[in-house]
Amino acid sequence: MDGTASPARRAAPRVLVVSDSAALGHDSRAHRVARAAAAAGYDVTLVGRADDSPPPVLPGVTVRRVDVPGTLAGYRAARPRPGLRWPLAYRSAEVHHHRTARLAVRARMLRTREAELSVRYRPLSRQAVARAIHVAARLGHVLRGTWTRLRAAQYEAAVRRRLTPDGALDDVVTAFVGLTARRRAWRRLDPSLLDLEAAYGPVLDACRPHLIHARGRRSLGVAVRAAVRAEAAGRTVKVVWDATDCSALTPAAGRRAAAARESDERAHAEQADAVVTACAAYGDHLAARLQSARPPLVVLNAPVYADAPAHASAPEARGRSAGAAARASAGAGVSAAPRATAGAGVTAAATTAAGVTAAAGATASARAITSARPVTPARGSAPVRNVASARAEAMVAPVAAPPVTARGGVRAACGLGPDVPLLVHSGGVAPERGLLTAVEALPKLYDLHAAFVVPDPGDERVRLLADRAGALGVAARLHVLPYTTPEEVPAFLASADIGVVPVHHLPHHEVTLATRYLEYAHARLPVVVSDVRAMAAATLATGNGEVFRAADTADFVRAVGAVLTNLPRYRRAYERSGVLRQWCWQTQAGPLLALYAGLLDEAGHRA
Repeated sequence: MDGTASPARRAAPRVLVVSDSAALGHDSRAHRVARAAAAAGYDVTLVGRADDSPPPVLPGVTVRRVDVPGTLAGYRAARPRPGLRWPLAYRSAEVHHHRTARLAVRARMLRTREAELSVRYRPLSRQAVARAIHVAARLGHVLRGTWTRLRAAQYEAAVRRRLTPDGALDDVVTAFVGLTARRRAWRRLDPSLLDLEAAYGPVLDACRPHLIHARGRRSLGVAVRAAVRAEAAGRTVKVVWDATDCSALTPAAGRRAAAARESDERAHAEQADAVVTACAAYGDHLAARLQSARPPLVVLNAPVYADAPAHASAPEARGRSAGAAARASAGAGVSAAPRATAGAGVTAAATTAAGVTAAAGATASARAITSARPVTPARGSAPVRNVASARAEAMVAPVAAPPVTARGGVRAACGLGPDVPLLVHSGGVAPERGLLTAVEALPKLYDLHAAFVVPDPGDERVRLLADRAGALGVAARLHVLPYTTPEEVPAFLASADIGVVPVHHLPHHEVTLATRYLEYAHARLPVVVSDVRAMAAATLATGNGEVFRAADTADFVRAVGAVLTNLPRYRRAYERSGVLRQWCWQTQAGPLLALYAGLLDEAGHRA
């Protein structure tokens, strides 16, 4: 040895992925970003809200869950100002609960006293006096109960107004705050953002990151303020805003929420060092609004590419004789005998021919909408290790399909055999998701079952859908299942026949390929989508499903029937078109990690 000491290896740059999702375990985007950064050699910490579910386990990623009490946001509801409209309302939630609880206990005590008077013997004179006193007590209780219920009703009305401040006076206050506070108006209009700062801020400071990946608009301000504090301490922190929630296009709950969102974005978006989004159209919208020199990078929230699950094509054998029921591989060149679906009302030939014709003309526009926009790395950016190329043809080798959960996939979870047609929807149940269209189509698709894989099976909106299914007499064919882990979703869904995206026409639905659409694709499921712009164009170009008019039940029935008559053809479209190698995380993560490398190199942090 020459006696010279080898230089110490520099520590890996610290990357912090911040998520404000209500359920960190279901935030597939945050999971994929964190795992990709860890695989590229960064020291990665994922920060999110604490909830009742177990924390996600991600290889190479430290997960920190933070309690967000919501003290500031809850104060408005807990202590509403009665004002002139509700002068009798209780002044706080504590008083409201105390008075209503006392009223309920008083009612039970009076019932007990009445029972006592009827079962215990007393001389007639004493019995009469006791009865008279009891009657007076009951009359007092009625008067007190009326007064308590009146004040409670006014309190509850005041709380409702606090939670949904959409009255004329509320709009005046919102406009006044917006004019006077301007970029700081969000502090007054949306105190929950301050709750987020109080909970997340100390964690971000303690982690001392070199780069913060802020998932969603609500996390952006927390990240920007942490970067400012770090700069004051002599450290440089880069902030990447992952604007995949399309916040500027998503309808707000009311004028106050819209004003708070605009103020928050105006205050913090310009301070982000880079912007990432999930669709080119929204990226163009953000570039125009922010007037940024660095255009937003488009990164689809796509699953990891894997070999097709072995059971993905089992339903294709449906309708054949027992001797010819060998399962066809997804993408194999066999054709299944066409099967007419009761109530479909159209033949597969007419429908699919129309789809092929439309696809030929729509290919160019669809690819412009759905493909990831190439990114030019920053000058002097360091090479990124263990990263997939941005080009689809240079994609890393596919990984093995993740194991299906113990439930054995969605079909087994529903208790259905391989010969039962099954459509699946994975995602939220808000009315604009269009699930009512699927429920109302079930009576016209006689043997079809529907599985809704939802975040919370106990949600009130799920109950309303179940009630509607019961009223239509198809409750036995509607199955509600809880989410599985993001990594298992394609394998879990693969045993179904069709994946549906029946969303309504809203700005954010028009411009992006929904995560569930990409998950259906990696499950090799034919799709039935509403005629929202991006997903309809992608479907017509790829040939992997049918398009129907949004909120049109009859057209939904037609599209489902057309797909069911020729499942192998629609499945083969994935392998024929090669879109899965573009719509996969291995391909999408490459430009994102190149962006990380460029930003960290600018700040002097290189692994």
